[in-house]
Amino acid sequence: MIGYRCGNALPLGRVCRGLRVGGWAVAAVFEPPFGDAESLSGAALRLAEELVQATLPATDAVVRVAGLAPSGRPIASIAGVAPGPSVSVSHVRDLLGAAVSSDGQVGLDIVDPADAGRALDVFFSPDELALMPDDLGLLRALLWAAKEAAYKAAGIDTEFRPRRVTVESLSLNGFTWGVHDRHVEVHGAGRFATVGRHVVAIAVTAPATGRGRLAVLRQPPDVFARHWLIHARRPGPSTSAPQEGSA
Repeated sequence: MIGYRCGNALPLGRVCRGLRVGGWAVAAVFEPPFGDAESLSGAALRLAEELVQATLPATDAVVRVAGLAPSGRPIASIAGVAPGPSVSVSHVRDLLGAAVSSDGQVGLDIVDPADAGRALDVFFSPDELALMPDDLGLLRALLWAAKEAAYKAAGIDTEFRPRRVTVESLSLNGFTWGVHDRHVEVHGAGRFATVGRHVVAIAVTAPATGRGRLAVLRQPPDVFARHWLIHARRPGPSTSAPQEGSA
């Protein structure tokens, strides 16, 4: 076991409101999977529905969250009206997560650092690998989580290509990022947190407008949150990308 500092420690089973990512507000919730009656992806969508419902004013409106083909990006509807607030989900073997933002486009990713080994280096540029020292063995987990979360926040709805996502700055608290597609260039902010031994990345950008957009970063990544001391396993070697089944 080692101690490491990576953003805030977020609890299980409680909605975390008022998380700030750049200039945007985000709410998030994390829970372990329960039972085998539903797939992890289905359970994550149901968790997103509960989160959206919890962040609404007192209302009996029915909330639904479903994956948008072909990317699987989740779309929320409220009382049959879509799209609702921006939502994102993620899951690994033993953890589900959901995030929602009413004023930005949000992306969420969960990574177990033990699954983020040097085999992932093919997806990172030399500049990204040089963004910070890897004294704690967390660099690859942070980079992978940041890229996944940024891709989801960008909302491009194409196949995930990690090399098209650039992590522009990185610290144990947060990151800035850009996604470069043939038709659009998107930039935004991100922050890290921990849930148990897992690294969580939350990325946000401005809502999509028209044919393309350029989201302006409003705050540097190091203003997000004070450090919290967390304990987790040191990442070991890995031969494949971290398990990820989220939309």
